[in-house]
Amino acid sequence: MIHHIVLFTLSDPANAPEAIERLKGMRGKIPALRGLRCGLNSIDKPGASDLVLITEHDDEAGLREYAADPVHQELIGWLSPLIAARAVVDTDNLS
Repeated sequence: MIHHIVLFTLSDPANAPEAIERLKGMRGKIPALRGLRCGLNSIDKPGASDLVLITEHDDEAGLREYAADPVHQELIGWLSPLIAARAVVDTDNLS
């Protein structure tokens, strides 16, 4: 299992609730997406990101399929202009 973890800082944090709803909207629409969790930052601290996305995929090939899927690409097209910073970790040993 590959866990794809993304932290997003948005140019305008007011866009975070809509971003969460759009991220959740990918559930059930992408075959290579085995699980999806996301959430808003709950505690405002310096350096904190605005939201987190964690997706699960069978393997690296599944992660690539997810990344290329038109549903994901449409979301990225909407979200990318809103992102001020992002950090990504892809791990197969999350415990």
